[in-house]
Amino acid sequence: MHLSLNKQKILKFLLLFSLIWMITDGIFRKWVLPSLSSQLFAAKYVFFLLVYITYFLYTPSFIGKIKHGYQFLIFTFFLWCGFEFLFVNPFNAPILVRAMGMVNYLFFIPLLAVVPKYFNSVDKIEKMVSFLAIISVPIFFLGVIQYYLPTKHILNHLVNEDQNINRVVGFTRTLSIFTFVKIYDVYLLFVLSIFFSYLFYLIHQGKKILFIALLIPFGALNLVMTASRLPIFLSVVILSFSLLYIFTHIHNFRKAIISFVILSLFGGVLLYNFGNTFKQATDAFLFRAEQQEILAEKGLEGYSAKDRLVDRLDIYKFSKEAGWLGLGIGTTYQGTGFFLNKKKEELFFEEEGERVVLEIGIIGATILLFLRLFILFFSISFLFKIRHIKFALLTLPFVLYIIPQTFFLNNLTFNYLDGFSYWFSFALILSVRSIYTDFLEKEKRELENIIHP
Repeated sequence: MHLSLNKQKILKFLLLFSLIWMITDGIFRKWVLPSLSSQLFAAKYVFFLLVYITYFLYTPSFIGKIKHGYQFLIFTFFLWCGFEFLFVNPFNAPILVRAMGMVNYLFFIPLLAVVPKYFNSVDKIEKMVSFLAIISVPIFFLGVIQYYLPTKHILNHLVNEDQNINRVVGFTRTLSIFTFVKIYDVYLLFVLSIFFSYLFYLIHQGKKILFIALLIPFGALNLVMTASRLPIFLSVVILSFSLLYIFTHIHNFRKAIISFVILSLFGGVLLYNFGNTFKQATDAFLFRAEQQEILAEKGLEGYSAKDRLVDRLDIYKFSKEAGWLGLGIGTTYQGTGFFLNKKKEELFFEEEGERVVLEIGIIGATILLFLRLFILFFSISFLFKIRHIKFALLTLPFVLYIIPQTFFLNNLTFNYLDGFSYWFSFALILSVRSIYTDFLEKEKRELENIIHP
């Protein structure tokens, strides 16, 4: 018993430390120990590997039984990636490249077992959201400060000295404590998705909402300051669907939804007209978006929002070049270099879907697509089965967050925070599902005790 309790404490410490490190490692990589940036980048994988090992020791039945379609597809995808690692290597990529490819596709999937083990109560999920809210305050403040600083300022230091940081009408695209703008975009979209729903969760629980209510526009300002079109578009879509779901499924909240929309529109107009920071950031973003559309009209394919969206959705763009088996797992990953030799000059690939097909072939990409679809259907099915408001509001942001990733609109495979947040979100859906099942069973027992005391 004592040993079991020690394992639980160790697992709890390692998991929480790894989660915090996932968010804050940029601080150490950019400012504290920049000379060890590469080693610190790998540290997250070491920490989570320790989490998995500890969980396996604590729970020997690590894999468990296959009960759902998504579990069967996870098992199938593991087998396919193993096949790719062992037998598909037409460009003779070194084992490091193939190993990194395995990490990119599979490393965070065990979170589906580990996370529900720790986040096994509503209270723990609430504490997680509260922690994200508190830690977001300095992150957001730093993001705003960076926007007005020159690119050579220490606060805008980049891990990769050769990287050209983007400017927007004289302003620096903010990235806060993170190492790249795209990684900060992932964090902002993740936390804002949660805060949207959590605001109404707090209203339902009769708790104070001022802090979260102020944090949402603060985070939105940071998102605009990144000047990234897709994350801004997705945040608007997720907010809209959050409001639509709450309005149609929770009748008691309809007045609150209408009030929220009116106040948001009114507040947005006031901030734009009387808040210089909001106006500058918005105008700069709109200018950048307009310039990219102008470039597209001049024939530069891939710059327009429509071109980028179509390119992301068209995952089989290079299916002829990739074939059924692909060109080798890990060969398009930016961290290990490109190993397509002459093919690299012939193919211009950037988006996740087309890179996945190039790496693991038509078969592997199709398995992955079905896996994501089954996860999405499973999550939506659970959401619409929930009959208690607080559980629905806890589940909603994570379901909405994984929708864009399902269709390769984000870089789950080639952006570590994207991949982590996807599997972490689904793991939290499984957590809420387990908590909700226990709640229903307890409710049923209490009802039976009343009827048959």
